Amino acid sequence: MPQKKSYRRQKRGLSGAFIAVGVLSLLYSGFFPLFRIFDYAVLAVILGLTGKVWRSISQKAHQKEDEAFERAEEERRQAETERLEKEKKAKEEAARREAERAKATTGDAAVDSLILRGQQMLQQVRSENDRLPDPEISAQIDAIESVANQIFKAVIEQPQKANQIKRFMDYYLPTTLKMLVAYRRMEEGNVQGEAADNARSRIRESLDLVIQAFNKQLAKLYEHDALDITTDIDVMETMLKQDGLIDSGLHVRTSTGEEK
Repeated sequence: MPQKKSYRRQKRGLSGAFIAVGVLSLLYSGFFPLFRIFDYAVLAVILGLTGKVWRSISQKAHQKEDEAFERAEEERRQAETERLEKEKKAKEEAARREAERAKATTGDAAVDSLILRGQQMLQQVRSENDRLPDPEISAQIDAIESVANQIFKAVIEQPQKANQIKRFMDYYLPTTLKMLVAYRRMEEGNVQGEAADNARSRIRESLDLVIQAFNKQLAKLYEHDALDITTDIDVMETMLKQDGLIDSGLHVRTSTGEEK
């Protein structure tokens, strides 16, 4: 490729030189008739100097062209390296998630199917994230994926909680994915206009709300667990006092916040 480019440059340089020499010769002969050998010698000197000047100008132009070409090539190579690295990480991440899905079995076919469907949607969310260059929205998607994974982990550990994430699975997560697809399509299509800008802004704001809502969903899954363990602690502390295993003068705080 570089040899062909160099050959084309040489042809362009020779063509330009021939044209310049021809034009200069015509102009010179028009003002100074060529009757003597001296006249031809002067013309030869002028043409020689013209050739040197032309060659110097061409070299500088080619040097700038080469530098621009090298910069473009370096940027292309860097972009290709980043793309390959990104693809490699995406494949590794996909393999890791596939391994996690293989382990995510609860023994309940319906719950396992629910978890698998959710993880597949999260994989689509990750795919959309990989195609979006905006670091701000990418960070929002990372947060959404992290919380969603914790929600699925809670259900895997306690399958009886699957009913609590029904609306999360049937509406919230699919709608979030739908928003991301729409945002990515507008970005890839470079869609302009007030309506598109408003849609982008609404999606970014909605993603913040989604993060808050998903965190509340996660907290609700553990709400009863927190109450149960607090009750167990209250009972244990009462029994310890009754059995004289702790100082009865100590005040312990119950699950309602009262001291006893």
